[in-house]
Amino acid sequence: MKVSMDRFQQAVEAAIDSIPAPFQPYLEHVEFRIEARSSGGLLGLYEGTTALDDGDGLPNRVTVFKAEHEAEAETWDELVEEVRRTILHEVGHHFLMEEEDLPY
Repeated sequence: MKVSMDRFQQAVEAAIDSIPAPFQPYLEHVEFRIEARSSGGLLGLYEGTTALDDGDGLPNRVTVFKAEHEAEAETWDELVEEVRRTILHEVGHHFLMEEEDLPY
């Protein structure tokens, strides 16, 4: 399913807004970005320090890849859900969760 960048951004913003309020303060310094596609087929990528680190100059960034999400979804609702799952997965890394501990 193909969508415009503006429509995809709506899905990303809805996913970010769905993160429970107690976690929001820990995301103040996390940048959420959208890129057209990844070079390795990734849906998302977290880069940076964790919520418990005071930082070492690295940016904290979640990147969501549009083309990979479009390839996974046949409907708008599926796309929105996959974006939400990706955002929660990548934010989980910010909170020190390992791959095997993440729900998605």
